[in-house]
Amino acid sequence: MDITAAKLLTAAAAFVVIVYLALSGGGYDIVLRSEIGILIWWAILLGALVGVLPRRQIRTGGWVALTLLTAFLAWSWIGLSWTSSHEQTLAEVCRLSTYLGVVVLVLGVVRAGTAEALLAGLAAAIAIVCGAAVLSKLAPSLFPANAAASFYHTARLSYPFDYADAVGEFATLGVPLLLYFATSSRSLLGRGFAAAGAPLTLLCLAMTVSRGGFMALFIGVIVFFVLVPNRLGRLPVAIVIAAAGAALLAAVIARPALRDSLAVAPATQRHSLLAITLITIILAGAISVVLAVLGRRLRQLRRVSVSRRTARVIAAVIAAVAVLVIVAVCVHGTAAQIWHDFKQPNPVSHSDQYFRLFSAAGSHRYQYWQIALDAFRSSPWHGIGPGTFRFYWSQHQTLDEFVLNAHSLWIETLAETGVIGALLLVAFFLFLLVRGAVAALSCGHRQRPLLAVATATLAAFCAAAAFDWVWQIGVIPMVALAVAGVIASPVGARAGAEPAGAAPAGPERPADASPTPGPAPAGAARWRPSLPARALLGGGAVVALILIVIPLTSTVEVRASQAAATGGRSEQALSHADSAHDLEPGAASPLLQRALVLEQLGDVAGARTAIAAAIAREPLDAQLWRIASRIATESDRPRLALADYRRAHQLDPFYPAA
Repeated sequence: MDITAAKLLTAAAAFVVIVYLALSGGGYDIVLRSEIGILIWWAILLGALVGVLPRRQIRTGGWVALTLLTAFLAWSWIGLSWTSSHEQTLAEVCRLSTYLGVVVLVLGVVRAGTAEALLAGLAAAIAIVCGAAVLSKLAPSLFPANAAASFYHTARLSYPFDYADAVGEFATLGVPLLLYFATSSRSLLGRGFAAAGAPLTLLCLAMTVSRGGFMALFIGVIVFFVLVPNRLGRLPVAIVIAAAGAALLAAVIARPALRDSLAVAPATQRHSLLAITLITIILAGAISVVLAVLGRRLRQLRRVSVSRRTARVIAAVIAAVAVLVIVAVCVHGTAAQIWHDFKQPNPVSHSDQYFRLFSAAGSHRYQYWQIALDAFRSSPWHGIGPGTFRFYWSQHQTLDEFVLNAHSLWIETLAETGVIGALLLVAFFLFLLVRGAVAALSCGHRQRPLLAVATATLAAFCAAAAFDWVWQIGVIPMVALAVAGVIASPVGARAGAEPAGAAPAGPERPADASPTPGPAPAGAARWRPSLPARALLGGGAVVALILIVIPLTSTVEVRASQAAATGGRSEQALSHADSAHDLEPGAASPLLQRALVLEQLGDVAGARTAIAAAIAREPLDAQLWRIASRIATESDRPRLALADYRRAHQLDPFYPAA
């Protein structure tokens, strides 16, 4: 395939997948997420069968990353032998199979010429989604009536994920990518669009008022500037973007009805902010183009350079200052005060919600993490079972709050998969962060910016995942794992092998420009995957497809049963519930659905049998015991009903006791 066509196809595929998932609730739903997983693994399987995948030999770094993530998936799958919920654990295995597919596909497809196109597709998708999110506040009439509604009932921007923090952290991943293209793109138009999209993305982050998003932004930008070459040359554009973002933030804060109101803000405030936003992003894009032209013609920005030795001295001074600040904070007692504030359930109420950015209150995270660590201590080696934190929380919580996730990927993984699972997942991300940083710092200028932005984006995701349940919102980890695939791909290996002192490509090529692959050496044979490699890839694709299809089809059948029951089609409802049970015999929800349909039909004995079978598969779900108590009451078995009711109360103490 022609390299230009390959670039366009790569960018378009990344753009479409991310926009589709993001505008479909973020890919939280198992059906939407699994559809993408099936498409990815089918592409991998067909590519292996016809001999076009992998397109490049996977190097050692890629195999290490694949081994770690595959081992984590396998460990989660083995967790079916001790979990308290076969259904929830298999759903986690399904999720991991989709995520693994992203890494495998990127590793098998991406090369030097298409890596940048992949990142361009991701950056454009994030900017478009952030623009749609902002418009949901400023022009709500363009969206469905419930588009901007939030389950959490908050004035913070939560469209399209219905979770403000996740929207902010998704926007954060786009900032390093857009900053890279605004300072590295060979096209002036590309630089202008990226520089215009970056303030819009910052505005989206600001309107979510996400503290985790701002923290991840800080980390991502710092990592980018630490690793990227020609930092001073990129600084003017970065300052323009930051100034534009700050101006938009000030404009939002100056409009209290738009800033804090749960209702639709007055048209004057919405329309004025929309006009300011358009003017600001156009100016930011235009100024960045002017700076790029000046930099190319006058060469002044490129002559501003710092030797590697001087850079190391500056970095050492900055690190020493940071250490001194941390020591001073600890000695002064500020750290203890921050920790005390973090334990508080919520930030202090204020008429201006932006004051929450200055609060260290954990918004119940301290309590979530306490329970998760208790769960880990109850089973330190293999954990309580992937996907089962919700049941442990219900039984041991003190907040009277319905919670599914521990709001930290790392702590929840420790609780659900134990030491072994946590080490595997942490090792996967840590290996890629170190590999990306080392490759970016040790290679020449040609690949360094690409690896720098990929590593910065991954670092921002890891920071966000430490404080939120972004792992469950499929579109966010898919972006992170796509850039992880770039780091682990032969692009990173080739960059790491390039001599540290390699010179730029010539006077017509800026030192910070992205690489353009040249023609293959004369007589060089095109690399073709070996039969064992294709067999391994194809076999893995078949297994992954099975792991995705089983919980997906079972979920679809249960939902079809629910729809049929709602429509009064009881026979169809029972048929769909039975099909779901046949597909996933260990799942509780098909049996629960069967019990509810039989109860509706007046077959109390059949309902009692079905709900007992559901409880046997998910014994820690308080909801099942409550329904069993109700069915026992209808069966005129008061003692059994009381026993089931009390068991439900034990599993969920905040449910009213008998």
